[in-house]
Amino acid sequence: MALKDGDIITLDYEGRTEGVLFDTTLEKVAKKEDAIVENRVYAPITVVVGDGRLVPGLENDLKKAKVGKLTEVKIAPEDAYGPRDTKLIETMSVSKFRRLCPNAKGFVGEEINIEGKVGILANVYGSRIRVDFNPGLAGKELTFKYTVTSTIKKVDEKIKALFNMEYPSDEDFDIGVNKGVASIKLPERTKFDINWFQAKYRVVAAIRKHTDVTDIEFLEHYEGTKPEAKKEEKKKASKKASKKTPKKSKKSNWLLIINSLYFRTALLYSLSFMASNFLRWDKWKKK
Repeated sequence: MALKDGDIITLDYEGRTEGVLFDTTLEKVAKKEDAIVENRVYAPITVVVGDGRLVPGLENDLKKAKVGKLTEVKIAPEDAYGPRDTKLIETMSVSKFRRLCPNAKGFVGEEINIEGKVGILANVYGSRIRVDFNPGLAGKELTFKYTVTSTIKKVDEKIKALFNMEYPSDEDFDIGVNKGVASIKLPERTKFDINWFQAKYRVVAAIRKHTDVTDIEFLEHYEGTKPEAKKEEKKKASKKASKKTPKKSKKSNWLLIINSLYFRTALLYSLSFMASNFLRWDKWKKK
């Protein structure tokens, strides 16, 4: 059965130009060509047929493809990244280049960003530098080998695929759909990733566009702390100790009273002794 616009599929591919691999979803192909990209996860990509995210030639060819069948197609520059445009090649002085790209290393082939435009440092001659703002594959014929690995039909699977298309996530997460309301339990990463706040609106737009879901809710879960058993034992021990303390407090109170009486008696005795001695000294002085 032919694919049509709006179908959500998963796709494996390898793309070449002049026999050189420039992109693939297949790890074994990347290893064979010594083209492994560090930290990249090699897996089929999610594609919405007719959504315009692929080059036009590949997008159109997909509609004739069959699930599970390896297909090869050659795409002319006009149906890929377009012809090279000489107006997108800019020559500037070295001083201007250094001012606009202070962190550039200045070697031919370096990818640079000038005022939001991505380009390639194409040539350096004397005090002049040439920067090419054409796409890297502009003007080149492309060859794709691809396989549609699956078509996604179930609503919850569609939502998960669209979510990962707009916000790639290695974490698994739960999705529930009930009476047109989709409940998505967000991956842990979204709690701390500033990129999620922008991707969220793209996720909502994609789900609304490609499913019949009417409402979408995102769920965040934070685990509470559970009381430790040791703390409960300490509380029990402190309760037992508190029950015994009244007996000790009574004894200590009696000791305080006795000590206080002893101190007062000693003080009175000392004062009377001093008074009697003073009277004797006074009588002796008068004589």
